[in-house]
Amino acid sequence: MFNSPVPDKILFIANPTSRIIDKEGARNEISRLSREFRFAWDIYYTEKQDHDLKIREKINEYKPGLVVAIGGDGTINPVATALIGSHMELGIIPAGSANGLAYNLGIPSGFNEAIDLILNEGAKPLDAIVINNRHYCYHLSDIGINARIVKRFEQEGSKGLIGYGKQMIKELLSKRDIFSFTIKMPGGKKRFRAELLAIANARYFGTGAVINPAGRFDDGRFEIIVIKPYPWWAIFYLIRMFLFGSIEDRRFVRILSATETEISFDKKQDLQADGEIIRDVGRLQIRIIPSAVKVRYRHARRPDNDNRAMP
Repeated sequence: MFNSPVPDKILFIANPTSRIIDKEGARNEISRLSREFRFAWDIYYTEKQDHDLKIREKINEYKPGLVVAIGGDGTINPVATALIGSHMELGIIPAGSANGLAYNLGIPSGFNEAIDLILNEGAKPLDAIVINNRHYCYHLSDIGINARIVKRFEQEGSKGLIGYGKQMIKELLSKRDIFSFTIKMPGGKKRFRAELLAIANARYFGTGAVINPAGRFDDGRFEIIVIKPYPWWAIFYLIRMFLFGSIEDRRFVRILSATETEISFDKKQDLQADGEIIRDVGRLQIRIIPSAVKVRYRHARRPDNDNRAMP
């Protein structure tokens, strides 16, 4: 754990469309806390145009000791990336439609609870996954089933783990979409046909469904989760796996642990990376940056069944 007193300057970077309803109330609370903890502060609202560049410019201009991202995964990702290799720490106030990283880190969803944690907790290391030397991932990236489940989830206004389970059942019973790829690792090449491929630094999807029971944010590794084509009767097993993290049946699931790898697809695919859609991907070059960012949280969530299934 890093020694993390409240710094002299804190920069808040907020998505102006986030779900914090009372923005004036949030500013008043920050102002009150700044007097109590004796820190200077500023707030920057993100813009759609040149989003990543302007975030980096604002951070470099203000030079805070702590940067607090207010929003979902799409806001947190560029803020965290701008802090890689710096002395500055990251705080998170989850306020987006997708809060996968915050959920995995156990950060409370309420504004007051989240900022209280930020000001009173020490910082811990967070690894970063780099894809094609361009895209950064702190939560997870995936191709296949999950992207379609999330689309159904949002279209029908579903909520929570039960809502995700409902949409998952619909997806598992719908038309199959199987794709093929080759994974190149130091030990050789592995060939797969799959219905889902995930590259994960986390244990959970943002909805609370378990995808990677072995995941840790600070172990200098990432996991590649492959859901293989399955017979109809395996639907019940897959539902149990997603909801409870049980992955003992490796006929349909394979988990590989790596620090770097290359994945080549027979046909180009769309990749979701921390909420960003990367279209028509034919090859992925993936590597880990250990302890890339220092982030303030208390305890990461752990599934009840913390099996470690490795090849």
